[in-house]
Amino acid sequence: MNTENFWNTIYTGNTTRIPNENDPMLVTAIGYFGDVSGARLLDLGCGNGSSSLFFAKRGANVVSIDISEVAINSLTQFCVENRIKNITPLKCSAFELVNLEPFDFVFGNMILHHLEPFEVFAEVLRKSIVPGGKAYFRENSAFSDLLIWFRDNLVGKYGIPKGGDDEEFPLMPQEVGILKKHFSVEIVYPELLFFRLASQYLLKGRLHNFTRKLDDYFFQFPRFRKYSYRQNVFLS
Repeated sequence: MNTENFWNTIYTGNTTRIPNENDPMLVTAIGYFGDVSGARLLDLGCGNGSSSLFFAKRGANVVSIDISEVAINSLTQFCVENRIKNITPLKCSAFELVNLEPFDFVFGNMILHHLEPFEVFAEVLRKSIVPGGKAYFRENSAFSDLLIWFRDNLVGKYGIPKGGDDEEFPLMPQEVGILKKHFSVEIVYPELLFFRLASQYLLKGRLHNFTRKLDDYFFQFPRFRKYSYRQNVFLS
């Protein structure tokens, strides 16, 4: 199954939903962007459109792009039915951003690690943001060799579930380095997501509270945070 078909399958029946106003990811994004009223904002890999609705509610003129025709059609229908005028859904790849007018802000949730060749995308992204603009991405991380070993050797085998498509790979430190050629980059680890992955993937949810406490405990120590599977990427 190719990538587009994979995501069409994911979003079939996954209707547009109203965003959680207290979602830490969205709160972090709006805190970084500031006032988005009247600004051009790109929701990159918009999926079911909940993040687009969050920013549109705050007055942004949102362009929502995704390679999934199903996702875009669903969001388009939702906007028509609810008379939402400041969201423009487009079926478009990230590499086609050069065909659009530049943006003041770019938002993406778990999208960067899907994009190859990454060097080309980084150049496209730089051209797609106005001088002084900002981008925020919530991403996974390939920093931990142990987590990547489990991902490569166990996930998708032996009854262990796999959540992503066959072409994706967690965002690598080398790719963060590529971004640094074009942007000022800040990486923040909002939580330590490490031990809980064992509960999620290997133990079918068992020992969740215990592994959560382990993550919370080791998060106190800054040197451990870089091993988290979750990171926030701030670009300016």
